[in-house]
Amino acid sequence: MSKLTVLALAVVITLVAAQDNSGGSGGGACSDDPSFKGTQPQNKDRPCAAQTPDNCKFIDESIQKCCGTCQNRQNETPPPNNNNNKPGKNGPKKKKGCFHGDDMVQTKEYGTISMSQLAEKRDAHVLTRNEEGALEYSPVRYWLHAQPSMSMKFFSLRTESGHRLAITSEHLIYETDCQGNGGKAIYAKNVQVGRCLFVNENGDLKETRVVEKGQEKKHGIYSPITTTGSIVVNDVLASCYNYYENESLQKFVYQYLIGFQDLLADWMPASLYQAAFNNQNGAFVAVPRLVMNFLELSNVFVH
Repeated sequence: MSKLTVLALAVVITLVAAQDNSGGSGGGACSDDPSFKGTQPQNKDRPCAAQTPDNCKFIDESIQKCCGTCQNRQNETPPPNNNNNKPGKNGPKKKKGCFHGDDMVQTKEYGTISMSQLAEKRDAHVLTRNEEGALEYSPVRYWLHAQPSMSMKFFSLRTESGHRLAITSEHLIYETDCQGNGGKAIYAKNVQVGRCLFVNENGDLKETRVVEKGQEKKHGIYSPITTTGSIVVNDVLASCYNYYENESLQKFVYQYLIGFQDLLADWMPASLYQAAFNNQNGAFVAVPRLVMNFLELSNVFVH
C-alpha cells in the first residue's frame, strides 16, 4: 500500500471520526442545552435526557444540542421497540455482549483487578491467548461498552474445576469437545452443559467441563477489545467479540484497524490522529465509529 493511499484512508477515517467524536460541537468536551426540546416528528418535545442512540446518530438537532448525552450514548444499542423486534421487518437486531463489572482479570501492571477497574487503566495489559495458543499479556485497545449502570441478563457458567463466569448471551466464548479438539467461538447462550471451556491453571490453558448454566440479571456491562482478540476473565478464556457468531471477520476488522492505527501513529499529524482514533469516552477509549458502522452494515450479510 502506497503512502498516498494510506494518507487518503487516514483522511477519510479522520473526517468520519471527527464528526462522530465532536457531536456537532467542534470536538472535545461538550454539554447539553438544558432548554432543548426536539422539533422533528420522530423527536417531538424530547429533552436531551430522552434522546435515543439512533437520535444521536441521525438527527442533526439532537447531535448539536445534546452533545454530552450523545457522546455517552454513541456505543449503546437502541432500546427494543415493539414494531421493530420482529425478524425480517427492519433487518437483524443489533446484538450486544459483555462481561460483568465484578468479574476479574489478570493484568501485568496492577495484578488481579475487576473489569470495572480495568476500564480506568489506560495502560493495562491483560492476560489473553495468542495465535500460538499460549497465554500472554495484551493491551486493551478499545471498549465496546463500559457502562456501570446498565443492566442485562447474564448467563452464569460454572465448571467442574470451580471456575465461574457471568457473560451475556451473545458474547463469544470458546467451547470444546473435552477431547482436545475444537475451541470454536460460539454464543454463550449456546454453551452446553457437559461440554468444555478453556481455563487458566498455573499459566496453562486446560479444558474443564461445564456443570451448571443459569441466568441472572446484573448491573454493569464491560466489553474490552484486546490486541489478540481474546481475554481471560475469572480464569476462563473468552473472545472479545459479540456482534455475530463469526469471530474471524471481527478479528480481521479489529486487527486491521490496530495495525493501520499503529502505522499512522508515527507520521500522521497529532491533531488528525487524535481526532481519528482517540475516541475517548470518560476514562476509556471507545471503538472508532467507523468500525462500528462497518460491523453494523456487515451484520446484514453475516449470520
